[in-house]
Amino acid sequence: MSEQLQRHHHIGQTVVPYTIDWSENRETMTLSIDESLELAVKAPMDATMTDVESVLDSRQEWILEKLYGLKEQAGPPYPKEYLSGEKLQYRGRQYPLEVVEADVSQPELSFDEQTFTLRVHRFDADGDKVSIRRKRQAVVDWFIEQAEAELPERASRYESRLGVDEVSIEAGEIDGRWGEYDDGTARLNWRLILAPVRIQDYVIVHELAHSIHEEHSDSFWNTVGALIPDYEDRREWLRLNGNTLTV
Repeated sequence: MSEQLQRHHHIGQTVVPYTIDWSENRETMTLSIDESLELAVKAPMDATMTDVESVLDSRQEWILEKLYGLKEQAGPPYPKEYLSGEKLQYRGRQYPLEVVEADVSQPELSFDEQTFTLRVHRFDADGDKVSIRRKRQAVVDWFIEQAEAELPERASRYESRLGVDEVSIEAGEIDGRWGEYDDGTARLNWRLILAPVRIQDYVIVHELAHSIHEEHSDSFWNTVGALIPDYEDRREWLRLNGNTLTV
């Protein structure tokens, strides 16, 4: 039997979300960081939060190295065939994909907060190129729809703090950029919805700040830093891991 808890650990200005999994069958505490950079702590049932924080404090260098110490930019994942057992990334976490045959003319993706379900016509069940393209398009459409709904909502919490309530927020396809600002509109790459929300927030604040400062001046970065103190860490994460944000 085990119990999970979501917490946050602070390393300087860097906020690291993590989960604790207490288990009756465990005698020691271990840390792990998966491919989506999710920090997990496995602890005995009698471990206290003080015990957990003490271990995290002692492993701070290891945690930062895992999160930001990669020497080269991560490459894109292997191309998906959209089969059961594969995983889709959403808000920085990996979720399993289940593909089921259904009475649908086009593939349809849904999500129940734990598993992605892709409903397909029986002719799309195989892995031929046409079926893969159809399934991928359904996946892309779902993520774009989520980005269009969620990213402007996240932006709203920062607009008033910057005094830029009249900026229009759009999410969609942007080639070679995570965001751009032009003439009162901040455009965000829909693939940001795949990234951890802390990375989404950095790009959102970055583009909103351009409504105040056109150039990347000291004043611009001071504005970003006022809301995202560890923006350099988040920017570096995006540089290293941006290629992995793909479906």
